[in-house]
Amino acid sequence: MNLFGETVQKSTDINDEVLVNSMISSAMAGANAYLNAALISTAPELKAMYSASLNQFLQGHAALTELAIKKGWENPYDSPVRQLSTVYKKAESTVRDDG
Repeated sequence: MNLFGETVQKSTDINDEVLVNSMISSAMAGANAYLNAALISTAPELKAMYSASLNQFLQGHAALTELAIKKGWENPYDSPVRQLSTVYKKAESTVRDDG
């Protein structure tokens, strides 16, 4: 790892899980934008273009979600109570004040 990467890693609490979750959120926002554009577009050419872009976002989102499941960061088949508990613990550790 280069000096810049080491400096950033030491000064932030970003790991692969955080990056993937951020990318999933961005993919959702992008997909939503293209879905809305495809729905309101009246020209068939624009509708086709937006729909193709939407499909690319959906494929990217699916790949990121698959990675998160494979790494164990997301557990879609856990019980709802366990999922809620896991999310609560992650949120609690995120906002915890260590100072």
